Amino acid sequence: MKLQLLKKHFLRHLLTLGLGLGVLTSVSAQNTDWPNGSIRLVIPFAPGGGVDGIGRIIAHALEERLKVSVFVDNKAGANGTIAMSFLKQAKPDGYTLSMVSTGALDVNAALMNLPYDPVKDFTYIAPIVKFPFYLVVNPQSGIKSLDDLIAKAKADPGKISYSSPGVGNGTHLAGALLSKMTGAQMTHVPYKGAGPAAVAVLAGEVDFTLGSGPSIFGFVEQGKLNAYATTSLTRVPNRSMYPTLNELGLKGYDASSLSGIVGPAGMPPAVTAKLQKTIDEILSNKEIQDKILQAGMVIWSGSGKMFEEAISSDRKKWGDLVTSSNMKLN
Repeated sequence: MKLQLLKKHFLRHLLTLGLGLGVLTSVSAQNTDWPNGSIRLVIPFAPGGGVDGIGRIIAHALEERLKVSVFVDNKAGANGTIAMSFLKQAKPDGYTLSMVSTGALDVNAALMNLPYDPVKDFTYIAPIVKFPFYLVVNPQSGIKSLDDLIAKAKADPGKISYSSPGVGNGTHLAGALLSKMTGAQMTHVPYKGAGPAAVAVLAGEVDFTLGSGPSIFGFVEQGKLNAYATTSLTRVPNRSMYPTLNELGLKGYDASSLSGIVGPAGMPPAVTAKLQKTIDEILSNKEIQDKILQAGMVIWSGSGKMFEEAISSDRKKWGDLVTSSNMKLN
């Protein structure tokens, strides 16, 4: 009797161990085999802006290297909050990612009660680019230079207006910093995306914008917009014809948006590591580098930890500006 009981216990133990090993093997295989299906890359803005542009470049490059479909899903609104809320609820299996920029993960925390925790709810995978902005005006506006813009704004406080892809967006922050450092009162007008914000300048709905390269260079090259300066601390490679606001007298002015890839919290380390390695390879490719530089962006490669730390630093910097500028959602 005892022998039979011992046999039963032993068989039950073997069965349990076998099931456990089966689960572990299955999970390991999923991690190793990733990806074996389509990947969704969520863009927090409308088509036509800088994040959308670089997101599509990265999506195509991932598709070529991973041999699966990588499709872009634009979920615009609330300065990236809608997209990040969607990402938070996605399965952390590597099949739903986001190309995100300054705002959704740093500035929004100072503007609203977020439906997610930017520190705990996401996996920071890799930085991609830094977006310097470019101050552009409609040639019909009569604004001939930065000094002219500031003089007009000071002469009639609040009359000079600028567009952005939304409250708290990097363009908005760049404009608020310009207003703060010059002491000139300017009116901010938010739109849903960098594309619509650029079109607003073309249509004469606003006087200027501080747009990303992909959203404004086409219009600049066609003579429909005039570009006077860039917001980075140093001149941008491939766009060195544009002086910095720092050079033009606003000492220390520096406003760039950080952009990179994130996923839901709890992604398998093997999947994250494979993504990081693939993105490093993409950013080392000469053809990709040329596309990024031509778009007026700066290549920014590194680890997910570096990306997370940079976002954390920006959260403090821009949070202070939000407070001092009394920036609020409309």
